Amino acid sequence: MKSKTWLFCLLILGIAVSAEAQGEQVKKGKSLVEGKHCAICHKEGGKGKPMEELAQGKTDAFLKEAVTDPKKAISPQVLMPAYKFTDEEVQAVIEYLRSVSKK
Repeated sequence: MKSKTWLFCLLILGIAVSAEAQGEQVKKGKSLVEGKHCAICHKEGGKGKPMEELAQGKTDAFLKEAVTDPKKAISPQVLMPAYKFTDEEVQAVIEYLRSVSKK
């Protein structure tokens, strides 16, 4: 019985640590998005889709390419610049977009 209790405690601790790490990624992504002023275009009535709609139905691979090479991923005519983020930063931006996405 002790081993089951111990295993359960470890499982709960692992979930809590994972949730905290994900929360940190979302905060980092939000900071990057705010720092690049993405909301200037990505809002209701803006030049791009509202932030809440960007991740809907999109894969992480597409979102990564849309951030780092939007002319290739979205359209050659897109006005959005390509961002030179690290893989970790791109993942943080994706986590943020998913956190604000309308389900």
